[in-house]
Formats: sequence, structure tokens, C-alpha cells
Amino acid sequence: MRNQTFKIILHIDLNAFFASCEIRLRPDLEKKPVVISGPKSSKRGVVTTANYVARTYGVQSAMPLGQAQKKCPQLVVLPANIDLYRRVSKEFLALLGQYSPLIEPASIDEAYVDVTHHFPKVEPLALAQEIQNRIYQELKIGSSIGVAPNKFLAKMASDMKKPNGLTILRKRDIPQLLWPLSIEQMHGIGKVSAPKLKQLGIHTIGDLATTDKEQMIKQLLGPHALEWVDKANGEDNRPVDPDRYKKPSTIGHSTTFPKDYCFEEEIKTQLKKMCLKTANRLIYQRVYAKTITMQLKYFDFKQTSRSKSIEVPCQTTEMLYQVVEELFDEYWSGEPLRLVGVSTSNLVNNNKTLQQLNLFNYQSFETEAKIKQTVTQIKKKYGADSIQKGAKKDNDIK
Repeated sequence: MRNQTFKIILHIDLNAFFASCEIRLRPDLEKKPVVISGPKSSKRGVVTTANYVARTYGVQSAMPLGQAQKKCPQLVVLPANIDLYRRVSKEFLALLGQYSPLIEPASIDEAYVDVTHHFPKVEPLALAQEIQNRIYQELKIGSSIGVAPNKFLAKMASDMKKPNGLTILRKRDIPQLLWPLSIEQMHGIGKVSAPKLKQLGIHTIGDLATTDKEQMIKQLLGPHALEWVDKANGEDNRPVDPDRYKKPSTIGHSTTFPKDYCFEEEIKTQLKKMCLKTANRLIYQRVYAKTITMQLKYFDFKQTSRSKSIEVPCQTTEMLYQVVEELFDEYWSGEPLRLVGVSTSNLVNNNKTLQQLNLFNYQSFETEAKIKQTVTQIKKKYGADSIQKGAKKDNDIK
């Protein structure tokens, strides 16, 4: 990894994206604490995005909505508007496309851009400033931008000043800007890896960059862990790949705990976070999931996974977690866990259903806007009493 060619890479991260999209439509909310939750506020509601005002009250993504409202009683809660977020994300990528054909979307609200071809006609800092200004002026959304010779350093740089930061991280800046950061702040180091590295005396990124314990790291964390040593030294040859995330067959996330988790509340908190990350990728990919899978790994490394297919494909954190929580409540043995995961499959391009509307399945589709339109048409054609909402006994609902 030592023969890296000269590159200028930007990592651009839109600030509190979902909330910023809503505030763009309602500027009066700019100085108020705003969060985005699921399509319907309920006891199952989860904070998808919190703006920076809400974060000053301790409100965070993946936090239960009820908990967030206790921390900030004046919280403004808005339902997710997926079509709006997609539209703004598309505008964001179109704007970046005016500067380079090499754009790698990392999520619905962030992307890497290779702008090497602009050099030396345009200084990297001036170019990044222009892009940041245009994003704010044209999209009405703030952004944080990292400028660096590779993707890893660009990502680290964009995280250094939030919100609305602009940071250049050159190779010569690494000892002063990167190495003093704690090992937990290194992109790619998870909650499990950080404690293990600390056991080896590696507490900062600089400790990792200058370590002489590479073989111990390899034995402890696997052969790919040595790539972290290269990245800590500013080495990363991965190209900006516009096709990296195209056409996935499955989408999901998992997390390994720093210790065995045995309390239901903390396990479910982690499951909510995995649902949130998975939902964001589904939204970015513009797909809906028909099958949802929960993965559990126990303290003795025994693994289990359970899946459920649903009638109406879903894409939101709230809908994913509703299914995952049902699976967890039914199949968790109560033994300590060291990993949980959420994955989705049978991905489709929309959430339309092909089932025929009839008197027996009408209620299950009542919430779908297009089905409502169909019901209205039936009533107009055959009369108001031609189709009615019925009642189900409790033992019929499962």
C-alpha cells in the first residue's frame, strides 16, 4: 500500500440530513429542537435524526421517542418523508456530478468525490468551499467536508469539525491532527475492537500507527486488522467507485458488543440502531424489504437467526423494528448475547402489493394510500355500502 498515486478526495456529509430537509420546507423550525421519527408517532417510535439543537438536550439517533421527549419536552417530532429525502439526495448527487464523474455515495446523505482532475487549476480548499457554499445556497442544508489524498483520511477529516466544518488532512498533518485522537474515533474501529486494542496498550490512533505489535493485533482481531495500521499511517488505496453499492441482494447491519449483554433493554437498544442503519441504506438504494431477518450470537458463540416475510414491503426504521422486536421476543433464550444483527432480503423497487383487495384482507391494507384510492373508487362505482371496514376478534389477530 506504499505506492499510492496522487489523489484529491472529498468526503461530504450533509448535516442532520432528514431534519435539515424538513427545516428547508419550514424555516421557522431552524432554531427549535427537531427530530424525525417513524411514519406514526407511537410508543415504538425511534428517533431517526435529531437536529443539532435537539442534540444539545441529549437527544440522539436511535433513542426511543418517549425518552427523547422526556429529555426535551418542547421537542418537535415530524414523521419521516422518504420521498422528500430521496429527492434532496438526488439533488445533492446531481450537484456533485457537476464537479466530477467519480462519485461514490456512502449513504443517502454522504458521498466521496474524486476531484483530482481539477488540480492544479483549482486549489482543493477553494473547490471544497465552493461546493459547501452551493450545497447551502441551493439545497438549504449545511455540510461538513473533508479534503484528503484518500478516502479514509477524507472521512476522518469531515468528522473533525461538525456541523459545517471544512478540514484538510494532508499526510504531513497526520501526527498533529490524526494521531492524538482516541482509538474509538478511528473510522472502522468498532466497540469490540477498541477494548481489545487497548489491552495491547493502543489507546490512540498514533499508538496504532507506530505499534510494533502487528502480529498480536493479527492474532487478536484477524488478518484484515493490519489494514488499520496502514490507515492510521494515512495509507488507503481504495478508489472512489461509483458502482460500489449498486444492486445489493441483501442489506443489513450487525454489531458485536464489548461485553456480553444480558439485559433486554440494552439489547433492544442495539437492535434499534441496527434497524436505523439498515433503513437508511434501504432508503438510499430505493428498495423495500419483503423479508426481515434477526441474527443473534450467544456468549458461547452459538448462533441463531430467524426471519419473517411481510405482506407489504417496508423501508422504515419503525416497521423494521416492529418485526425484529417480535422475532426477538419470541426466540431470544434469555442467555447473554455478544452480537445482534438485522438484515433484509427479497428486495423490491416499491412497496406495492399484488394481492387482490377483498372483504377479508381490506383492513390490513387500509393504511396504504393507493388502496384507499381503490376503495374510494369501489364506493363511487357500487355505492357507499359496497365495502365496509369490519371488526376482528382478538384471537384472529396474530
